[in-house]
Order: sequence, then structure tokens, then C-alpha cells
Amino acid sequence: MCQSYTVRKKESDEWFSSLQYLNAKIDDLTISNSFLDGGSEFGGVNDATINALGWKADKPSDFTIKGNSKHITESLGWFTDVPISIKDKDGKTVTATGNFTRIDNGEPEPMLCLGMTWIRKVQGVLDPNKNQF
Repeated sequence: MCQSYTVRKKESDEWFSSLQYLNAKIDDLTISNSFLDGGSEFGGVNDATINALGWKADKPSDFTIKGNSKHITESLGWFTDVPISIKDKDGKTVTATGNFTRIDNGEPEPMLCLGMTWIRKVQGVLDPNKNQF
């Protein structure tokens, strides 16, 4: 799932190699550490993103997330109807709203994980061979 804790190298390498990185924007915050995760159904943002935006959670959450790396982390709240903008491979801006869970991954820079629910909303097609959306 959406996290970057230190894990066993092989499992971590497999998960990271399956991701597609891109730049995304929430409000006026550009998040260069954004990625598409075709193995996840929901999206996540880290503490650094939420702190930079100055947001408070819309809803509490009471679940944990077990990622592909087998690390388990707690969800720290839900943020609903968040508009995310990215540029597609033709340079057009694509915006769609989504619900995102907050995680503490220990990273100081803002991070955004876009899961399949968001990708389907924009009718996106992942192309791992070209690393394009």
C-alpha cells in the first residue's frame, strides 16, 4: 500500500518498481512525490502533505493498512472529496476528486498515493512500459 518504511529489500524493490511516479497538485501545493499504485483501491497522503495544506480530517478512521511490503500502518483520518490535478501524457490537466486516508510514513516531504479508485475516475490507463498515464 502507500508507505515507504524500511522493509526487506526484495519485497520493497518489487513494490516500488510497480509504481508510476508523477507530479500532482492539491490546491496550490505541488507534490512531486506522487505515484499511481495500481495495486491499491484507495489513496493516501502523508503527514507532511496534510501539515503543508493545514487541513483537519473530515472523518475519523479506525483501521490499519497492510501494504505490499507487509508493513502495517494506521490510518489517521479521512479527507473526502479532495480535488487532485495531474497532467496527462498529452500535457492536458486532468482533475478528479477522491477520498484519501492520512498516514504517518515518517517522510519530511509531501507524498500522495493515487489508487485505482481515483485512476478509474479519470478513466486512466496505466502503461508501465512507458511510465505514462
